[in-house]
Amino acid sequence: MTRQLCDSEFPWCPADARAGEFYKLRVKDLSPTQFAVGKAEVDVRTARMRKKFRKDPGRLHDYLRVRPVPILVRGKKFYLVDHHHLVRALYDATHRKRGKDICVYVKVMANAGTLEETYFWKSMHERNWVYLFDRSGGGPQQPTTLPAHIKDLTFDPYRSLAWIVREHHGYLKNNEPFSEFKWANYFRTRILLDQDILAGRHTFDDFAFEVDERGKLEMTDDGHEIIEEALFLAGSPEARGLPGYIGPRS
Repeated sequence: MTRQLCDSEFPWCPADARAGEFYKLRVKDLSPTQFAVGKAEVDVRTARMRKKFRKDPGRLHDYLRVRPVPILVRGKKFYLVDHHHLVRALYDATHRKRGKDICVYVKVMANAGTLEETYFWKSMHERNWVYLFDRSGGGPQQPTTLPAHIKDLTFDPYRSLAWIVREHHGYLKNNEPFSEFKWANYFRTRILLDQDILAGRHTFDDFAFEVDERGKLEMTDDGHEIIEEALFLAGSPEARGLPGYIGPRS
């Protein structure tokens, strides 16, 4: 019999879960800790997950099995402290088929059940487990205004741009917290991504790229022009302090 998503030995995550333990959780029970994601990365991941799921749900099961989502447990709330793009893509790829039953494997990073609200968010900030800036780079926003569900995250076009620049080897993938958002904010102050608004092409996400059903991203001519500009900026001396900086293109 073909394995379905989340058919495994892992139990559902309890309120007293300890750091280092592995469980499963429904996506609807995960609380995001950021406001926005990049549409380009989400669309590519969505198409690839949808392809796996249609061909054999077991393939998507295996994919998720080795990519547990890091969470923080606080009472009956489970905070998603990373992998927002993966979870959003999973939701977009499977919610029509699985509804509220979409689930993921999780790894508990900490249990903050004893922390009061103020100290809890202070700890989250100190650990780089929350990013309180919205799709326009505005903030920090109040934690109480964070989206309730992964589907409620908005798309930041500059986060899309930053990810595509990395995919084009404009900078190196790295483990610094919120690396792509730092690059997004760098580009935000230097490149205008609104084009031909009156013609109905509003932002970079609308006119710069397309993603096919296999998950292959193709840049439009206008998108290529912006990427070339962004790659030049990524290699300039003023970007030197950003994570993964490579330097001028040869």
